[in-house]
Amino acid sequence: MIESMVTATARNIADLIANREPTHEATWNAVCLADFGDSGVAFVALPQIPPRNVNWSSQGYWVHLAKVGFEKYFLRKIRTGSSEPGYERFVMKTLGIERLKPVACRRAS
Repeated sequence: MIESMVTATARNIADLIANREPTHEATWNAVCLADFGDSGVAFVALPQIPPRNVNWSSQGYWVHLAKVGFEKYFLRKIRTGSSEPGYERFVMKTLGIERLKPVACRRAS
């Protein structure tokens, strides 16, 4: 959810600098891995605030392993300066999780 908001903000700032109307809007989609030592809880809420289209959660040792793997992946991604690699965008889109809401082109009246 935070990455969604930052992406929308950065793109809207770029629009303002280019003298265009800001058109990007973040989604309220939440994907979370909560680690509790040897266990954890994972959940997906689309959107985060009810009413939701998707509401899924699971718990177990696999969440701890997924969190460790994600942390390593995320730090590598940040070090290389890649905010959203193509394969990540593909996987998230396949799962139905989008960072930005699709916005129809607005025309000035």
